Amino acid sequence: MPTLLKRYTALFAASWFPGYQGQLRGFSLQRLLVMLLFWPVFLLVQGVNGIGLGLDYLLFPDFRRVQVREPLFVVGVPRSGTTFLHRLLAMDERFTTTALWELLFAPSITQRYFWTGVAHLDKVIGRPGARLLFWAERRLLGGLDGVHKTGLLDPEEDYLGLIPVWGCFLLVLAVPVPALWQLTFLDRDGRPEEKQRLMRAYRRFIQRHLYFHGPEKNLLSKNPSFTPWMETLADAFPDARFIGCLRSPSAAVPSQVNSILIGARLFDGRDTTAYWREGFLAMLEYYYRHLLEVVEQMPEQRQALSVMETLASAPGETVLGFYQRFGWQPDTQFCERLQEQDRKAKQYRSGHHYSSDELGISPHELVDVFGWVYERFGYPLPNTDEKPL
Repeated sequence: MPTLLKRYTALFAASWFPGYQGQLRGFSLQRLLVMLLFWPVFLLVQGVNGIGLGLDYLLFPDFRRVQVREPLFVVGVPRSGTTFLHRLLAMDERFTTTALWELLFAPSITQRYFWTGVAHLDKVIGRPGARLLFWAERRLLGGLDGVHKTGLLDPEEDYLGLIPVWGCFLLVLAVPVPALWQLTFLDRDGRPEEKQRLMRAYRRFIQRHLYFHGPEKNLLSKNPSFTPWMETLADAFPDARFIGCLRSPSAAVPSQVNSILIGARLFDGRDTTAYWREGFLAMLEYYYRHLLEVVEQMPEQRQALSVMETLASAPGETVLGFYQRFGWQPDTQFCERLQEQDRKAKQYRSGHHYSSDELGISPHELVDVFGWVYERFGYPLPNTDEKPL
C-alpha cells in the first residue's frame, strides 16, 4: 500500500505541467482545468472501488481459490479487428468477458452484487433508472462511435481493471510520463518485480470476475495493450491461448494515431501531435515485431494469427479455423450466430475517419518503419510518389 500511494502521489504531481519529454514548454490552461475535474472524479471512483475490493476479502474470501483455466487473450496491433473478433468470440457461452460497467464501476464482487441488486429493483418499478442511464451513456460515449463504439453493457478491454494499480496504458493521456510508456515494452524492459506486481493484480481481477460469473467458464480477454505483455502473460498462465490480430500499416497506423490524438486534444490545449506520433510509431513497430516473434515461439495449439482483411470478409470461417487449431468444438448455437455475422459482414463499413494531413505520416515513413510488414504479408505499399500526408 505505501508503494502504491507513492506511485499515485508521483503521477499526480507529474500530471499538471507535463513537458512531453522536453518537446513542449510552458503550461496549458486547458490541461489545468481538465486535471481539476479529472483528479477528484478519478480518486473518488478509485476510493469507492478500493473499499469494494477490500470488502471482497471479508464477504467473499473464497474468490482467491478460483482456478483460472485456459484463458483466451485477443491481442495484436490496435485498429486491426480486435474489437470485432472479441465480440464474435463473446457469443460463445463457454466464455465470460468483462463489460465496461464492471471495469469502471464494479471491479469488486461486492460492487457487482450491489449494482445487479439495484438493477433488479429498477426493473421491478419499470426501469426508470435504466432509461436515464442509457440517455446519459449516449451523451457521454456516443461521440466515440466512429472511433470505438462501446456502451456500459458491451464487452470491453479488461486492462481497464488494472487502473487502480496504474497498469493501464490509457492513463498516459492524463499523465504522459515514461513510467506509463514503459508498459508498452513490458516484456522487453519491465523489471521482474514489476511484472510480478501486475500479474498478481491481474490474476486477482480475473478470479473475482470468474467467482461472480462462474468459475467453470473460460476468460475471454481482448487487449491490444497486452501485446507487449504476451511473454509475461504466457508465463503467468501456462495454459492460455493467444490470437494476434494484424492489419496493413497503411490503415492501422494512421487510424491509431488519430484515435489517441482525439483524447490528447481533450487533455491538453497545446499541439502535442509530434509527441504522440513519435511515441506511437515506435510503439506500433514494436507491436508488429513482438507479436510475430512471440507467436512463432509458441506451440501451434496455443496461438493463431488473425489478419483483419480476412476476418472482415469471412468472420465465421476465420473463427471456426481458430477453434479447430485450438482443439475446441463449437456448439450449434454458436455456429448459427457466426453464420449471421457472415451475412452482416458483407454490409459492414467502418465509421472511423481521420485526416492524414494532421498526422504528418508520409508514405515514405510508413515504408521505412513498416516495410517488412508490407513485404511479409503482401500488403500493397503506399504510393511514395505522393506528397507527405
